[in-house]
Amino acid sequence: MTNKEKDNSVGPWAKEKLDALAQYLNFYTTVLKKQGHWLRGTFFVDAFAGPGLSKIRRGTKTASLLFPEEEPEQEEYLKGSPRVALEITNPFSSYLFIDNDRQRVAELEASRRSM
Repeated sequence: MTNKEKDNSVGPWAKEKLDALAQYLNFYTTVLKKQGHWLRGTFFVDAFAGPGLSKIRRGTKTASLLFPEEEPEQEEYLKGSPRVALEITNPFSSYLFIDNDRQRVAELEASRRSM
């Protein structure tokens, strides 16, 4: 496990990836549910669930006497893929979250139950 995994942070590119995932999952569940005559439900399995919330890493800024930083950047967080899946418009009928960290899975399961 790398330090980046331990601090639950992701690169700025992750927002675009997670937005695309949400669009895909909504489309996917809509299409599958239209085929409901032979399906027993829709299942979301995330084998590398990770944290439900991740801090976006920023590049390091250097301030100088000529160009001091005006304000510190606000920390920004993204919902991870499990939370994206839990919050789509057309939800799955079942969810399975797998991660090495049992606390992360417990938090995701609690989120799932509260939906």
